[in-house]
Amino acid sequence: MRDATQCATGRDREREAFDPTGMFMPGAIPVTAADRRRKRIAINVSFLWLAFPILDLSGSHPSPLRMVCVTLAAIAYVLVYNILPRDRPPFQTTRAVAPQLGTLAAITGTLALADRASWSLLFIFTAIAGAMRLGRRDAAIWIAICTVLTAVTNVLDSTDVGSTISLSATTLAIGFMMLAFKRLMVLNHDLVTAREEVARLAVSEERLRFARDLHDLLGHGLTVISVKAELAERLLTRDPAEAAEHVADIKKVARNALSEVREAVSDYRKPTLASELSGARMALQAAGIEAELEGTDVTLDPEVEAVLAWAVREGTTNVIRHSGARNCRIEVHPGLAAVSAEVVDDGRADACDADADANANGAVRGSGLIGLRERAERLAGRLEAGPAPDGGFRLWVTLPVRGPLT
Repeated sequence: MRDATQCATGRDREREAFDPTGMFMPGAIPVTAADRRRKRIAINVSFLWLAFPILDLSGSHPSPLRMVCVTLAAIAYVLVYNILPRDRPPFQTTRAVAPQLGTLAAITGTLALADRASWSLLFIFTAIAGAMRLGRRDAAIWIAICTVLTAVTNVLDSTDVGSTISLSATTLAIGFMMLAFKRLMVLNHDLVTAREEVARLAVSEERLRFARDLHDLLGHGLTVISVKAELAERLLTRDPAEAAEHVADIKKVARNALSEVREAVSDYRKPTLASELSGARMALQAAGIEAELEGTDVTLDPEVEAVLAWAVREGTTNVIRHSGARNCRIEVHPGLAAVSAEVVDDGRADACDADADANANGAVRGSGLIGLRERAERLAGRLEAGPAPDGGFRLWVTLPVRGPLT
């Protein structure tokens, strides 16, 4: 959970570093109302250049009617541009924006033909509007249409060839540049979404890991405490001295469990095989189960040893809780390529269904065994749980050797 929180905090810091003013930045898709408002303001600021052709027109002493018509047409262009549907994913279909784009093209063509060819610069804005709101194929077609309209209006207005080619090429280049820029925005949007999903999954995985560790830690300790408490209760009147010993053991187990939980919360704890085997022997004997431990003198990679230690703990807990066994054998089998741990009892195999359900494929259910299986598979290992060939229940975990084994 700590790693996921740091990931989320790091993402926020990156955003702050990229956008220190808190304003909407180019290349990012606006996701909040404030971002959309800032973007709309930035777009409308670019329309201030329309004041220059209008002032130029007024300097040529046009008729009042012509002046009013040109000014109203320019205002109408800005208004239509502002009512275009949003330009962020999912992008619009051609049918959704065709009326507005057609209106923009019509206003631009009318101004260029009726007043002066310099108004054909508006075809650049019209191409950008289509590039940012249409799908890739339709946007490319629309940019080409705007380029052709730019050339036609300039030719009809008898503009020189150089200016016609320059304006047409500018419309085409800026249109496709904005199409590529839109692709960049989409990729940035997908990247942010993916990173947020990774952070969410990291939090979920950390919660599962923490729940699994608490189950394994507290399940074993509370089982031992429960068994010893029952023994102490039965011996309290017959043998107070032995009952006091069990009470002392209860206090010791409770303190150890508390310490282990604190270490797990701090993410420092990795159980050792030796300590778990020692604890298993004590717990089994306290429950009146004969314990037999074999092949326990091995040195392993810490990750491998931790999984085997969890296996011994989980197996011992299930034997005490569910099996009703008289004997339990715990074996560690070292090998050159793999090492395994096996917990076998002579109790009732069907009594373990509360924690496991084995089939031919070795599938298991239950919080403890599922967590143990996840740990084993994370290290390319395997877990089997089910009835033993000679009766009883068998838990077996094997892992590839990752470090020294002696």
